[in-house]
Amino acid sequence: MTDNSTGLNLLSGYRIDPRWLNRDLYHQAVSVRPRFQDLDPLNQVNNVAMAALFEDARVQFNHPMRKHFQTKTVRTMVAGQTLNYINECHLRPALTFHMGIGKIGTSSWVMQACAYQDETPVLLAIATMVATQGGKACPIPETLHAMISERRMLVPE
Repeated sequence: MTDNSTGLNLLSGYRIDPRWLNRDLYHQAVSVRPRFQDLDPLNQVNNVAMAALFEDARVQFNHPMRKHFQTKTVRTMVAGQTLNYINECHLRPALTFHMGIGKIGTSSWVMQACAYQDETPVLLAIATMVATQGGKACPIPETLHAMISERRMLVPE
């Protein structure tokens, strides 16, 4: 399966392409701790809660760039998100999201993460971000483009 927003082949058949699980490909790691309320009746972190944990990781990753995400005229927003669940996730220990920027286009870019709990990969996630002005896509401002370019991830071989 090829994710059209990234051009990346994340799945090989119906399996996760293991090359994307290499933590060394990603620019930065951020830690997010699941909460008790994130657990389902099977004592695992619920898939919907995993989306919220990815959101927390995205916010941490984007924090140094926050003043460039919202200007007087340009806003950025999540245009799409894909989560691929790999293994069960539990309350402890904290998750480590390995984060990086994938493809950068004219008005959008892809943020990708691989989450680990200890040494076990639990989630491969992608968010497509878009710059908007007046409710429509617009070119990424130069300052923001430079900052996200610095956070590019490596492409697996």
